[in-house]
Amino acid sequence: MRLVIAILEPAQVEQARQALADADVSRMTICDAHGYDLAASAAVAQEAVLEVAVNDDFLDRTLQTLAAIVAAGGHDVQERLRVLPIDEAVQLYREVRGPEAI
Repeated sequence: MRLVIAILEPAQVEQARQALADADVSRMTICDAHGYDLAASAAVAQEAVLEVAVNDDFLDRTLQTLAAIVAAGGHDVQERLRVLPIDEAVQLYREVRGPEAI
């Protein structure tokens, strides 16, 4: 199980949601964020953070989908995508644990 974190422009959020839905990835969290780059113009930029928990068999298609959207926006994919391991997933309302919870 993995947590994929993508930093997107707000205008890319709906495109990412639709593209992930086409790849059979439907559960995600989307948060508003502000980005700040010390090396750049020191301006605060409005961004969106998309978090997707996926099982290992969905990881490649999720990364490919999000990488295409990030690259289309003119950003470096390696700076905008992160993958973190998930040790345990729990759905509280169904009392399900592990990969089935994702």
